This record gives sequence, C-alpha cells and structure tokens, in this order.
Amino acid sequence: MDGYDGLIFLPGDDVENSQEFRYIKYKEDFGAPIEGSPAGDKYHVALFSRDEDGEFDFDDTFEAIFSDPVVYAKGLLGTGTYGTIIRKQEKTSEWFKEYLTDLIFSVKILKSKP
Repeated sequence: MDGYDGLIFLPGDDVENSQEFRYIKYKEDFGAPIEGSPAGDKYHVALFSRDEDGEFDFDDTFEAIFSDPVVYAKGLLGTGTYGTIIRKQEKTSEWFKEYLTDLIFSVKILKSKP
C-alpha cells in the first residue's frame, strides 16, 4: 500500500470468490501517523456485509494495528465482509467519523429505494 493512506475493499465480479480494491490517498494533510507500533501503523476500520437481498449492512467499526492492511482484507475473502481501512493520523478521527456517518446514511438511502 506504499504511497496510499487506505483502501476500500468490495465484492469483485465473482462475489463469493473475488475482491476489488480501491486505494485511497488523502487530499489534505492530516498530520503524522499516530498510535502505531513497530509492527505497523494504526488504522480506522469500517466493515459491512450484505443482507439476503444483496444490500450492504453496516457491521462494525474499530481501530487496529496492521503490518499490512491488504493482507487483512484479503483474509476476509469468502466471508461476505467488505469495508474501508484508513491510516490513523493526527487529524483523521473526526474525518473518519464524518465519512462513516455519510457512508451509513448512503447505505440506508440505497436500501430505502424501491
């Protein structure tokens, strides 16, 4: 993930057996990475799954230290779990909270459409 600040992982063409990765680069300066360790940086994580109708449902959000967030995301292949993993930096907590609120709202809007 060199040069990127995070990723979004979604179902691929073969929903059960593939993933699509979209890498994220912050457009503004959020400061230095924080709360990491020698093992890796700390990341904000939001996970979603799909309901019986194939619509996305919000599952969980948490923070975790990853040596390689792509490996973590690939480990979820076949579980029906998708999400966003964003490097935690000095000023990202509020941004991530707003991002998550907007994302959950968008999912609810999509689910309410006939």
